[in-house]
Amino acid sequence: MSKPTRSHFLRRCRTALPLVLALALCACGDHAAMPLQAAVAAPAAQPAVAVARGLIEVQGGLLDLNFGQDGPVAAVAVQEGQAVRRGQPLAQLADPAGAEELAVAQAELRLSQARVDAQAQRLPALRQTASRLAGAARAGAAEPQRADEAQQAVKDLESEVLVGRAATEVARSRIALLRAQRARLSLVAPQDGVLLRVAVKPGQHALATATAFTLLPNRPLQVRAELNESFLGQVHVGQRAVVVTDGDAAASALPAARLVRISPVLGASRLQDDNRRGTPRTVECILEFAQAPSARVGQNVKVSFYD
Repeated sequence: MSKPTRSHFLRRCRTALPLVLALALCACGDHAAMPLQAAVAAPAAQPAVAVARGLIEVQGGLLDLNFGQDGPVAAVAVQEGQAVRRGQPLAQLADPAGAEELAVAQAELRLSQARVDAQAQRLPALRQTASRLAGAARAGAAEPQRADEAQQAVKDLESEVLVGRAATEVARSRIALLRAQRARLSLVAPQDGVLLRVAVKPGQHALATATAFTLLPNRPLQVRAELNESFLGQVHVGQRAVVVTDGDAAASALPAARLVRISPVLGASRLQDDNRRGTPRTVECILEFAQAPSARVGQNVKVSFYD
């Protein structure tokens, strides 16, 4: 057998090369087609029909608490950041004169009631005497004048009892008024919450018109969003929305939300300001979360609405 020459080897390589290339292309084509088919099969993300900017707030807003009247602060029983319960005393105004006036009124009430009780106890015996004298006068055993005087004494005492009872009611009303006035000296928490700010301290003169405490009530959080007027036709009450934080830190998704109210008033935006196009016209929208979010009151958010 003759030994293969170099020219024979090159001819065989040229003959096999197309077959090798074809097999390689087929193998590459199968692997390249897999992600493409998967991408076609994967559903496209649903686009948002409207977007808006908003703020996290507590339902009903923060509560500014103030005293019912002016006066010096006698005591402050809480501090900033403290959780309080409904009806818990927060601070007290000083009013020593009011306490003394209340004590005098209570003493006057006790005296008036004792006088009325004493007069009422005399009535049965006096009525009995008047009845006996009236009978004796009819029988001729007593002078009619004595019977008339006894009857008049009964009427006079009955009148005194009525006047005394009226005076007792007036004293009770006065005490109730003084207690109501003193109640305005004490400031209590209207509901459960956390004190964000304490603006008074003992010895300070508090004003009835000035905020003494700011309370964050234990109520659900919500979003107050500003929707551009161009999106008004795309949203409706009950629509679902996605809320994400919008600030310097990395955005994070909050629980699902639902649109519950759309304001009927169109106004200038307070959250957006484009100097090139002017202040946009927006409508306020309120959204409620499906569950309590991990967010803070006043936090900026971005809201995307979906059908």
